Amino acid sequence: MNCHVRNMVCLSQRSQAKSRIIFPLLILIAVELVQPTMSCKNENCSRLLHNSLKLTRLTSKKTAELLGTYKASQGDSTDLICDMQMDNVPESTISGQTISERILSVYTRLKEFLPHMQTVMEQQKDFNPPTNPVAEGLNMMITHVRHTALRVNCLLQILQPNIPIPEPAERPTGIPPAQNIFQQKAYGCIVLSRLQELLSKAVQEQKSLRGKSLLCRKRTKNFF
Repeated sequence: MNCHVRNMVCLSQRSQAKSRIIFPLLILIAVELVQPTMSCKNENCSRLLHNSLKLTRLTSKKTAELLGTYKASQGDSTDLICDMQMDNVPESTISGQTISERILSVYTRLKEFLPHMQTVMEQQKDFNPPTNPVAEGLNMMITHVRHTALRVNCLLQILQPNIPIPEPAERPTGIPPAQNIFQQKAYGCIVLSRLQELLSKAVQEQKSLRGKSLLCRKRTKNFF
């Protein structure tokens, strides 16, 4: 087998492997689009955690890619605008002493970021044609984050089945009524940077759950 043929075979195998990973996640998202408020209490515990971790990991990867696209579109001022401090953007920190509190913190943070992402997307449509890569990427990421939050909500339904899950405000708070172009560009970069940091931490929290089997042990205990 010559080098060209061997390389083509390797690329084909990688493409097939990637499809096997992404296609089930797309099916999962499609199901949740049809049943966005479905109860997760009767789902298989191990599969639920597996799907949640895979979706969170994919969303983190896609956010990192979108952040790179965003920075590339901002020109030479990228480093300056992304290092600015903005108090009105949600933090990427996860709080709580117990695993339930920490997963709740992940869920709350994800929900807090959604309206900020929507605002950034609208600003990007004003800067460039609505079909520009950043605006389109943000539109897709809003869907990914929304469904990642749904999966994390499922984990919460198992971790604390008898406790209502509080919902954050629907609209972002603290955003100035008017921002100049520089402030808007900085705002978008900071939102995406902090979201990516949050998703990376959310992956680690769920990996910890899977490694210790805490979630599914708790699920089994609740049945007796």
